[in-house]
Amino acid sequence: MTLYTLRLLSLILIVLAALPTVAVSAPESPESCDSRSFGSGIFRAYANPIPISKQTFTNDAGKKVELSSLPGPRALLVNFWTTWCTPCREEMPSLDRLQGRVSSERLLILPLVRDGKGSSEAERFYRTHEISNLPVAADRFGKISHDHRIGALPQTLFVDRQGLVKGVLIGGVDWESEPVLELLNDCLNVKIDQEA
Repeated sequence: MTLYTLRLLSLILIVLAALPTVAVSAPESPESCDSRSFGSGIFRAYANPIPISKQTFTNDAGKKVELSSLPGPRALLVNFWTTWCTPCREEMPSLDRLQGRVSSERLLILPLVRDGKGSSEAERFYRTHEISNLPVAADRFGKISHDHRIGALPQTLFVDRQGLVKGVLIGGVDWESEPVLELLNDCLNVKIDQEA
């Protein structure tokens, strides 16, 4: 063998030996959407994200809107609540303030009320509690809730821009707390400044 061939083979062997090292030490995905707890709330990350329901909800104009049409250029939080649920009522003002801090073009927060009367109770609650940044919407017959196996309330689905549910937050939380803002960034790539 010539000296050139030996050097070439040595170089090839070095490159091949380094490949597994490069693969093992490659940076992880920027998303670290993992399960975690927040005092009164628990976020359960889905190992295999699932598509958002294609069922419809009723918006504040009384029109039916397909839930799966909402993601796209923006991420989505779908919050299931009722006006008689104490943790739901407690977290709603912080959800409203959060939506006020971030453009609905980046993150849309959609509270779906599950009261049997539809959106009329939600509208009354919004007026009484000065909720002004959130849309009024109803999952009156529970079809979306059923598709996503929503039981105890409140529960919030984290939906990415591709329309995949990355996980569910069960229980009420302070949506402006640092751990929850970190979760939004980790799971949905939505960065919200703490001071804003």
